[in-house]
Amino acid sequence: MYYMAELFQDSENFAAYGSGYFRRMAELCEQVDLEAVGRAAAALDKARSEGAAIYFIANGGSAAIASHWVNDLLVGAQLEDKPGFRAYCPSDNSSSVTAIGNDSCFENIFAAQLRVQLKPGDVVYAMSVSGNSENIVRGLKAAKEKGATTIGIAGMSGGQILALCDIAVHLPCTADEYGPVEDMFSILEHLMAGYLTMKGGKMMHH
Repeated sequence: MYYMAELFQDSENFAAYGSGYFRRMAELCEQVDLEAVGRAAAALDKARSEGAAIYFIANGGSAAIASHWVNDLLVGAQLEDKPGFRAYCPSDNSSSVTAIGNDSCFENIFAAQLRVQLKPGDVVYAMSVSGNSENIVRGLKAAKEKGATTIGIAGMSGGQILALCDIAVHLPCTADEYGPVEDMFSILEHLMAGYLTMKGGKMMHH
């Protein structure tokens, strides 16, 4: 079964397709393990209080969400008189990414950076729709070697990455639901980042 293909074929027009898409998003939201998400948020909060670094790794559209995480934590949650989040997105460093991809292979773009940057107690937060992106698998293995806490969020069957994570959030779906799963990555980002921002004493209004 391919959910999005069937939805498209069964929809007589765009409005019907859109209504079905929104229903699917509601289903995915209802299925989220909020206890696991809460543990992920707690790990990020612990990193803030202990001055540990947080690295967000992902590919494609999910990499944009990884970058968004850094914006919301590093900038959005910051208060001058309180500890802030030390948040980083390795895919934002195009020079390092292309150098590693050229000199070694694309599968090492995260692992090569993390092996240099990570210290015990840091956090690596990974997102993958399939759960099988080899560069993320290698990045998480490097993180575990360095004593980092690992968080993984994956769709489809969960793939390989969830078994490599101390905290795992699975979003079960069919193999063509890239859009809904990346939407869920973004929803969970706003859920946790907003909560942690206010927990740190900064309200969301300006």
